[in-house]
Amino acid sequence: MSGSKKNESKEESCSCYAESRTKESCAPIRNVTHPLRYYEFTQEEMKALEECDRESFYGRCLPFSAILASLTYAAIKNDILRTHQHFGPVPKMMAAAIVGYVLGRLSYQGRYDERLRELPPNSHLGNVLRKYHAANNPPPKPAKK
Repeated sequence: MSGSKKNESKEESCSCYAESRTKESCAPIRNVTHPLRYYEFTQEEMKALEECDRESFYGRCLPFSAILASLTYAAIKNDILRTHQHFGPVPKMMAAAIVGYVLGRLSYQGRYDERLRELPPNSHLGNVLRKYHAANNPPPKPAKK
């Protein structure tokens, strides 16, 4: 009985599972909602994102996937790679195509950044990317003579 009175009298100021539930042992509560969670894209931003997506797919992803899948098939036909007993060359060719797709998307990432930084000044997304680029890419220092 006396143990239950101690627990009742102890002040529980937070809902964490620390051994001693006091304010000193609890982490501060932080808002975990991202500031752009409810952001609605403008028409210019949507158009730029769609164009970048289309260009990266047809310009990089499709060629990279086709080339890597073809090279994998050629390696299998020349006995450099072995086929699967049941599925044949298909799993390795699909894996190569997926790797080509990912490499195509990653290789186009710099162009995405440039394209979105060129958005008009009233674009919040463009402003955020311009600030980020300016903060992480300082202008080059002039050469000394």
